Amino acid sequence: MKTYSPFISGAFVDWDGETLPSIDPATGQVWSMIARGDTQTADIAIRDADQAFRSKPWAKAGPTGRADMLDRLADMLETRWEDLVTPEIRDNGKRITEVRGQFAGLHSWFRFFATEARKLQPEPQANSIPGVHSVGHFRPYGVVVAITPWNSPLMILAWKLAPALAAGNTVVVKPSEMASASTLEFARLAHEAGLPPGVLNVVTGLGHEVGEALVRHPLTRKVTFTGSDFGGRKVAEAASAGVIPAVLELGGKSPQVVFADCDMDNAVNGILSGIFLSNGQTCVAGSRLIVEAVLKDRLLSRLIDRARTLQMGDPMDPDTQIAPLANEPHLRKVTAMIDRAKADGAVCLLDGTATTAGRNGFYIGPTVFDDVTPGMQLWREEVFGPVLAITSFTTEDEAIALANDSDYGLAAGVWTTDADKGARVAEAIEAGTVYINHYRSVDPACPIGGVKLSGYGRELGPDAIRDFCQVKSIWTGTTPVSDPFP
Repeated sequence: MKTYSPFISGAFVDWDGETLPSIDPATGQVWSMIARGDTQTADIAIRDADQAFRSKPWAKAGPTGRADMLDRLADMLETRWEDLVTPEIRDNGKRITEVRGQFAGLHSWFRFFATEARKLQPEPQANSIPGVHSVGHFRPYGVVVAITPWNSPLMILAWKLAPALAAGNTVVVKPSEMASASTLEFARLAHEAGLPPGVLNVVTGLGHEVGEALVRHPLTRKVTFTGSDFGGRKVAEAASAGVIPAVLELGGKSPQVVFADCDMDNAVNGILSGIFLSNGQTCVAGSRLIVEAVLKDRLLSRLIDRARTLQMGDPMDPDTQIAPLANEPHLRKVTAMIDRAKADGAVCLLDGTATTAGRNGFYIGPTVFDDVTPGMQLWREEVFGPVLAITSFTTEDEAIALANDSDYGLAAGVWTTDADKGARVAEAIEAGTVYINHYRSVDPACPIGGVKLSGYGRELGPDAIRDFCQVKSIWTGTTPVSDPFP
């Protein structure tokens, strides 16, 4: 059985401290052990990253040098990405088809931000003061702490790491204690690709033991976090104590608004993708289906027929369509929320808990509830599992009101063949991202983030590198200064 230690200053450290088990969700069995880091480990990692930030070669690389390093990392990932697939699946149980699809393109995030780094140049600033001109210089923060979740550890890390490095920062990563292996293997590959020691450090352990210590460290200069709104509050509180800026990408309860004039085949495919493709374990899961009443019966009949055919199985099997949930505590949470929905009076049209008898691992199948009202827990709280809550509407205004009746605002879907209606409804929905007639697209040039309890700040997009910089204004006088006291 493999034991993973923290990765600091370009190497796995010798570790004789406590460890945490990593459990394979498909079997329920321990497959590796992860170091249980502590405040001392956090301190060593942050100080090492700070030293790397201030010393050669990283500090002297400049935008072009950093871009060249990111390109070398991208080259490595293009040929070695398959080394990372098995550790991630054994940690979080995601289907091999999905993981391979993500990792085959992992290099593209670093390639994109390498290109963006080369564009990062000082910019003249317009000012109205005669005899002076000013220039904005983009300076990295320093040490960035990145805290990543268990559902898509490496893809979400790439969203944070690529622009942070392109901007000139160094990064200390705290992955979820339930899915750390692929991040540690990635750090090893990054060092092999030529990333200087200390530019990327990884410290594993529990959030309240090592994550909080990283965020509160006096040398930490910025924090980027993806996870639950509960965890986001803890991170925001810790960061605010040191006046540290934070980007929080938190939970979601994303609506899928389906109008009667939609392309039904396309809508069904989008709904299935939004809630069942990753077994609901994605922040943008389309977990609330808001369907026009005249279409509801036909849509649900087709949707449930499709959901019943999805094949549950081993995540390493390419034919598997429904893999296990990522860990046992999460299984208990999702099961409890299904039980609560039944007790609250929602009508269970498809019960995924009835399909797992005799299975090892943390499995729940597609689950569909009708007649879910806005007062129910299933409507208001994020499940983060394959559970769909359904209600209906009769007017466009009612559809918008239902979509916005949520404490979250990360994503939404709108399904209609009326382009004007689609644009109008998308504009009215309170969410950071709205998809019209498709779902779950992502690209490095497009920002990701939410409103309300879904967090604040944005990842990716045209300003991603600048979001990891602070602007220094340098003013130069072009005419002599007159005597202020003639």
